[in-house]
Amino acid sequence: MKNLSTLLVILVLNACTKNDAAPKDQLPPATAIGANTAGCYINGELLVPKNGNQAIGVSPLYGLTISAGLNFNAPIIGDDYWQLEIANKRDNNSSGVILWIKNMQGGFGNYVVDQSNGELYADGPNNNQIIVGVKKNGVNKTYFSSLNSGTITITRFDYVKGIYSGTFNCILYNKDNPSERIQITEGRFDISVATLNR
Repeated sequence: MKNLSTLLVILVLNACTKNDAAPKDQLPPATAIGANTAGCYINGELLVPKNGNQAIGVSPLYGLTISAGLNFNAPIIGDDYWQLEIANKRDNNSSGVILWIKNMQGGFGNYVVDQSNGELYADGPNNNQIIVGVKKNGVNKTYFSSLNSGTITITRFDYVKGIYSGTFNCILYNKDNPSERIQITEGRFDISVATLNR
């Protein structure tokens, strides 16, 4: 009987052990509801936004941010740049993607990705671009899009509700070693400006 009691105690304790394994990151579904999700694969490695650690009195390091030019708003909707950053700002080995659409007057549809010069805003090229930064084992690499190297597809452009959704893919080259290439696949984003990082 003592063996049976011991066995029951062991079974109960095993059933009550806490599973400390953190949930594994997954690519979010491609939605168009303003879910504030994004992600992609860079050479098969998953990138999802992760906020960085915030020191007291310092601005938060958000892993998912959006910005637009001053003329993006009325009277001519989309008549300026639109930028989305998806980044892992938490982990030592990390990466980040910047999508830059020069002008979104066309609303939803396909935007061809062209040559990047690594600059944004007034110093950036007069076309759509993607820039990727990768940090691995203490080594930083920057990758630029090239002429007709990918597509950003806007599947929802709802200026009134502030919801911007879409997909993207691209082949990019290392700015310091142009023969080294990376590929972004299954990129997606679903942003609600009103609730992002709130």
